[in-house]
Amino acid sequence: MAVAALLGACSNIIGISSYEIDPTLGEGGDPSNGAGPSAAGRSHSGGKGSTIEAGAPAGGDDAGVAGTSTGGTGGKNGTGGKNTGGTSAGGTSAGETSAAGAGVGGDPTPAGCQTAADCDDTVDCTTDTCKAGVCAHAPKDTLCDASLCETCQAGIGCVAGGTTTKQLLLDPNFDLQTGDWDESGSDGTNVMTVPMSQSGTIAAKFGPAPVDATEQDYSDLLQYVTIPKGTVALTLTGYYKLAPGTTLPADDYLVTAFYEDGAVKPFTQFHSFEATSGVQTSWKMFSYNAPKADVLTMGGTEYTFDLVAHVWDTVFYVDSLQLNATVCK
Repeated sequence: MAVAALLGACSNIIGISSYEIDPTLGEGGDPSNGAGPSAAGRSHSGGKGSTIEAGAPAGGDDAGVAGTSTGGTGGKNGTGGKNTGGTSAGGTSAGETSAAGAGVGGDPTPAGCQTAADCDDTVDCTTDTCKAGVCAHAPKDTLCDASLCETCQAGIGCVAGGTTTKQLLLDPNFDLQTGDWDESGSDGTNVMTVPMSQSGTIAAKFGPAPVDATEQDYSDLLQYVTIPKGTVALTLTGYYKLAPGTTLPADDYLVTAFYEDGAVKPFTQFHSFEATSGVQTSWKMFSYNAPKADVLTMGGTEYTFDLVAHVWDTVFYVDSLQLNATVCK
């Protein structure tokens, strides 16, 4: 009893009353296996109030084996720290990151997109892409309607633009006679004085062939024209008269068309006037559009605008032409 009282007094003096000693612990050995002096009462990872179980790591850089350190402040260990065999719970992580990486369960999922599908902006004319987790939306004008001068605007879609009209023919009334019209390929003369012309005194006349002709009269009245870039429509307007023949009227016609340089067949045409359509003794106005699909490919290119006629005894008259290009601003 005297010895017990003496020990109790000593414990109060040296401040060890808060420690509990597990009698199963050894008194010597290697600290790395949890059986040495570190495991017998000194912990690198705990302060007051710590309980050291058998097999617990010595803390710090030492590797433990399946031990548990409860309470206190973790030394260099974070959540698991460099102690790949132990678990630090309830302490404050103030050291290096565990082998598991940042966060719980490994690297966190990157913010932002993963694929282009994550970047759909619901705008049909943009190309959506995902690069380094960031979405991009590139406007693509070719996905809009070029015939409406539309352009693609990010976040909005296809927006129609303004247009302007340009008249492309020189001497469209045939009255100036400045040589802008080329009729050198015709069998006869086409630009001439025509009684009661629609404008002025000059008009274009096609046919008839000579009475004793063995083949149709051929006429090609043309003018070189450069189609402006951004052209979305081509409209030909003018006036015509028609006096059908009797030889072979089904074979007689006048075509208004565009030709590529040196080509025999037209690139695109506005209209073919047929002798079988009946007599037209007074001037009649006409208006025709070139096919839209062809026009959209013509901008910036030079063509010949031609009035081509094949006739026996039919006569076609044309006057006061206008070749208008609708061009995007």
